[in-house]
Amino acid sequence: MARFAVYDTVKAQLQHTDGTPLKSTELIVATLLSGITGGVVGNPAEILNVRMQNDQALPPSMRRNYRNAIHGLYLMVRTEGIRSLCIGLGPSLVRATLATASQFVSYDVLKARMLRRGYEDSVLVHFAASFAAGLVATTVCSPADVLKSRVMAAIKLQDTGARTGRVRVWETAWTIYHTEGVRAFFKGWVPSYVRLCPQLVITFIIYEKLRKSYYAHYQ
Repeated sequence: MARFAVYDTVKAQLQHTDGTPLKSTELIVATLLSGITGGVVGNPAEILNVRMQNDQALPPSMRRNYRNAIHGLYLMVRTEGIRSLCIGLGPSLVRATLATASQFVSYDVLKARMLRRGYEDSVLVHFAASFAAGLVATTVCSPADVLKSRVMAAIKLQDTGARTGRVRVWETAWTIYHTEGVRAFFKGWVPSYVRLCPQLVITFIIYEKLRKSYYAHYQ
């Protein structure tokens, strides 16, 4: 929701007075700002999601045992400090920016091309554009998703009470490439697309309905 709100707000601020479409550079500005906002707002929830999903795969002595999101958030801040909410923020920001650009821009571009070819601005156009945007977004975001999950799920082992150094994103990326190859960055592509595509289709169709309703009543 934060990404949609910021993206539309920035686009409205950049709108040309003569009604001409926004330039690619202007769309990039909108996606950067909305992606950064979404990444910062959603990062703590992303950490909890990754950790709670991976907990059962760990040995019992290394499990975090978060009972729920609130309990997990409390334990993170109490045991790791407030900075723990920013673990993996770098790849999260990259991922959020890539997601916004690949989803929103590809959707807008594909929709505009279909409309220029004479198609009516209908649910069918919204469905086709969002379906294709799902393909683009899944492919573009897959490497960042893999990195983000690896960094957020990393265990900081303790030795004589002292924690190891923080997990470095580029070191993690190099390790994945060196030990598993390029294909490792696209692990889980199919389930990611199966998850993302219906979400995008439903989201963009509802978004278009709400947008049209808003402009019909308030413009």
